[in-house]
Amino acid sequence: MITSFTLENNLQLTLELDTPRFGLSPDALFGLAARQNPQRAFLFVSKVLGKHLPIPPGALLAAGKLLALALAGKTDGEYWASIINGAAGPAFAELWARLEASRTPLPAQERTLFIGFAETATGLGQAVADCFSGESAYISTTRFEQTGGTPLTFDEAHSHARTHLLYLDPNDAFLRGCRRAVLIDDEFTTGNTAFRLVERLHAAYGIRRFVLLALLDNSSGEQRRAVEKRLGVEIEMISLLKSRIVSLENGAPPAPALADLTGAAGSAPTLLDPGIFLPGTGRRLMTQERLAALRRACRTAADKIGAPDAPRTLYLGSGELIYAPALIAGFCGGGAFHSTTQSPVFPLPGSAIVSGVRFDPADCYSAAGYLYNVPDGAYERAYLFAERGAFIERGARQLTQYLSMRGIKSVSVVML
Repeated sequence: MITSFTLENNLQLTLELDTPRFGLSPDALFGLAARQNPQRAFLFVSKVLGKHLPIPPGALLAAGKLLALALAGKTDGEYWASIINGAAGPAFAELWARLEASRTPLPAQERTLFIGFAETATGLGQAVADCFSGESAYISTTRFEQTGGTPLTFDEAHSHARTHLLYLDPNDAFLRGCRRAVLIDDEFTTGNTAFRLVERLHAAYGIRRFVLLALLDNSSGEQRRAVEKRLGVEIEMISLLKSRIVSLENGAPPAPALADLTGAAGSAPTLLDPGIFLPGTGRRLMTQERLAALRRACRTAADKIGAPDAPRTLYLGSGELIYAPALIAGFCGGGAFHSTTQSPVFPLPGSAIVSGVRFDPADCYSAAGYLYNVPDGAYERAYLFAERGAFIERGARQLTQYLSMRGIKSVSVVML
């Protein structure tokens, strides 16, 4: 199937799409936007990540489950696909109960390290890892230096923030017995960034089996085969939708259309501290025990926040912190969920991104702050989840001012 996108700035992209897995609709998976980046002027905008676009929290879990099913070679994903395709989905509690009852156990000979790519796919990566039990663990790359340890580093050449850091402890017993690494991202255009990490992991830990797992895969097989031959490793590419870029015509940079509140005094949000300390954010290795502890902490945090009027409530993650806020949003009863981002995008009529704001970052891990697609008058209340010790009030005040401008009467910052 051939599909084409034309944005208002005359950026034109034509794709050839294979049949998606599980009966998914391509339109339900992604759209296109123009981004402020001379290396790559377009952005595939996922509709199930909870990053640029507001989604029901269950959509992120459904996307992770479908990727986990594809990884396991299963074909029975209609229940989860219907959630993404927009059918009247189940209540989050029912969805979560089904997820918890269907985790796939991994034996020692399949010990697997799941890795989510920052910042966009940290939530998706952890959603995939949370579909497994047994011999597996999760970690995400990060854009920012952490105290203690020497990270593996590799570049994402086309990104607004090029360098990825991966903080693995070379003496960790889990890594000594690791048999497979699963690298998870929302989209592979060429796969070059993932192949750089494959090379670093193989050199550091001797891992020989790799899976590149994505919602959308536009890469060719040539680079994969070349890396396999050069390193003597096995690389499998698995996606919910496989496509190929047929043609691309870059348009002129659009006129700026973002609201810009950088430097503004902003408005004071309500600060909430439920007394919950997350057992990890994913920047360090999350064992099965820590993943389970995170799930318990998120449920406790939701119990303390309560269950406000879900359809009129917006829940926001911040930067690389996506998965825990999504779970809390779901346990609170749903509503809309997405996240602040560092990624600069041009809002354009008819594109996936139609409005947005720039503000000073609300956490010390982000170099810039952006939030997109908050419709006027859609919500009455908003919760912004911030990492304890990383919170920056100035950016949160500016974001609060913007949300108030969109008709949101109550904005609370929840410390985690």
